[in-house]
Amino acid sequence: MKTKKNATLSIDFKEKQPSSHKSIEKKPQKLTERELENLMGVNRPTYKRGRGGAFRQK
Repeated sequence: MKTKKNATLSIDFKEKQPSSHKSIEKKPQKLTERELENLMGVNRPTYKRGRGGAFRQK
């Protein structure tokens, strides 16, 4: 039994309509130097391997 191949495909695409919602612009968040340093982890304790493989605070 032979099958027919569809020569033309009829697919309806919906056209994009302009959205009625206005894009909400986000204001950039102002961070202080202290907050930035905290995020980067500047003032975190540093650890080093001690005798016997234990971690010790430097």
